[in-house]
Amino acid sequence: MAKAISSDESLVKNVMSRINAMPIVKPNKTRTFNNLLISRRFLMNRVTKFSAAAAVVLIAVLLSMTALDKLIPAAYAIDQTLEALENVRFIHIASRNDAGKTKDERWIEIGPDGFQVRYRQDTPPNFLVVEDGKTVSVYYKDKNAVILYDPKDKQYQWVGNLRQWLDELVGQGSVVIEENVDYRGRNAHRVRCFKSNTDCYVDPETKLPIAIGGYQISYEYPPEGTFDIVIPDGVQVADMRPGAPPAELPDWLVANEIVADTSFHNARYALAAGRSEEAAELFAKVVEVQVGRNWAWFWLGKAHYELGEYDKAIYEFSKVIDMFAEHKLVLDYCHLARGLAYAAKGMKDMAQRDCDLALPVMIDALRNIQATHMFDYADNPLYRSLPKEDRPTAQQSLAMMINRLRITTGQNFGYDPNVSAEENEPAIAAWEEWLETSGQINFTPDANLVPIPARDEQQVK
Repeated sequence: MAKAISSDESLVKNVMSRINAMPIVKPNKTRTFNNLLISRRFLMNRVTKFSAAAAVVLIAVLLSMTALDKLIPAAYAIDQTLEALENVRFIHIASRNDAGKTKDERWIEIGPDGFQVRYRQDTPPNFLVVEDGKTVSVYYKDKNAVILYDPKDKQYQWVGNLRQWLDELVGQGSVVIEENVDYRGRNAHRVRCFKSNTDCYVDPETKLPIAIGGYQISYEYPPEGTFDIVIPDGVQVADMRPGAPPAELPDWLVANEIVADTSFHNARYALAAGRSEEAAELFAKVVEVQVGRNWAWFWLGKAHYELGEYDKAIYEFSKVIDMFAEHKLVLDYCHLARGLAYAAKGMKDMAQRDCDLALPVMIDALRNIQATHMFDYADNPLYRSLPKEDRPTAQQSLAMMINRLRITTGQNFGYDPNVSAEENEPAIAAWEEWLETSGQINFTPDANLVPIPARDEQQVK
């Protein structure tokens, strides 16, 4: 272009400065692209020889892009959401049923380190928690009692490091599925988060998530008094903060707060050690007093599965699935677990239904390592206690996912966890083709499993 119109240097400089000023947007693992960006790349890569007349026409088009920029919105990139989250201080989270009635509502103030500073959770009809930064107040309305804790001893959270969790959720391993879709009457971008296998909806203007799974999210300042602890008249108060006068605790509190937590801790270690009968007894104690503790129900199901008590396992896995169905969340790892229990009973149709929900995510995880996270967590009751450096590497997680697939489907397309991704490409492609053409499971508990590679720090991604 410069050679074709060299007689007008000022025009050349104008055009080239315009081209240099155009941002080249890196899509960051998204599947949606800006049409204007594609046009620019086409023009810059394919234009080599033009007549002066053609060049002038092209220049006119390029110079007119300033006006087009005002009409065509820039492509959304996930990095924009990560940047927006850095400035978030308050988060308002709500889960509502189809009629709009609130089932769970939380207000969270986030500190500079990403952890919560103050917190409020109102779960109708009987549960209210308020943390004002110094004290945690738990109001059991059905018991007409308030329990006071030091936050260092007991803290209620939606997520621990909330900002880091949001960064991980909407960052690495996420993909933009579709821009400018309708979400409950609002314009939004739909992002698929592989780590949690949930859809996240992002506001096009603020670039902040407005929904994750079945939860709606906003970022306004809370109403005055939101984090104030108010103890109603006439309620029983049990102060468990250090330095408080000793008091006899009610029996239900001892069972709920001490026995249940101790049993849950011991049950996880028993299950991990293969002592399934002991684990089942301990987890049963937990869910007796904490009926909403979903991981206790899930690992109780795993214990009963290991004991060959498949009917009990199916019941317990179903409890967890139903808990999260209220929030419109599909637990793929739990559907897999229930599907295997059905398969062990010979109930092939029911097993296929559950596996039809889990298999696409499992096979997709062979390319998107983040999607293995919840399966690894579910299979290892001690996962939460492991330091980050001791958790499975990418190669270990992929090998474990291959083994789950082989047991569930009876298929073997080859896979070597010790070779490169390129060398394993035929195996992954074969799994994808099998899902598209068949997808029929064949429960094979004695399948030939791939060895889990030893931890190699050089391979950790």
